[in-house]
Amino acid sequence: MTSLAVSAGSRVDAGPVRIVCGTDDQLLPWPSAASRYRNDWLPHADWVELEGIGHSPQLDIPLETAQLIVGFTARDLPQAGRVT
Repeated sequence: MTSLAVSAGSRVDAGPVRIVCGTDDQLLPWPSAASRYRNDWLPHADWVELEGIGHSPQLDIPLETAQLIVGFTARDLPQAGRVT
């Protein structure tokens, strides 16, 4: 779907996005593989580069990766029990 939108000249307009990637990725060499996403498709994304981690941070360092994701998504959720 992203490739279709981009081929039509559209930009991907998403809400808050965090990209977590490893600098030792052997499948998608860093940083060349990410440049299209970073520069063209998701320029406003929050990028987290994990030094020495491979293609699957969720498998290499699951706790740290989960904390990065939960910490990012939790900041946009209403506080439990908070009256607005």
